[in-house]
Amino acid sequence: MAAAEDKIITLSIYRYDPDKDEKPVMKNYDVTVPAGTDMMVLSALNKVKEQEPSLSYRHSCREGVCGSDGMNINGKNGLACVTSVLSL
Repeated sequence: MAAAEDKIITLSIYRYDPDKDEKPVMKNYDVTVPAGTDMMVLSALNKVKEQEPSLSYRHSCREGVCGSDGMNINGKNGLACVTSVLSL
């Protein structure tokens, strides 16, 4: 049986800096999902924030209860803390 390999996913995030950008733009960020694991969208955003400290988003309970991390994920409304990146 072949060993599982890390998976690289690309997140496209709508960004806007009024000091630099004339209008909002989509920017791509690569995130590695370790082999044999799953990752929630919120965890992937936290990885992007390590690369791009200016990234901002709301979150609180990380359990799908508070709803503060509600966002548009692949064209559908969802909670980043309970949406698996591998299910997208």
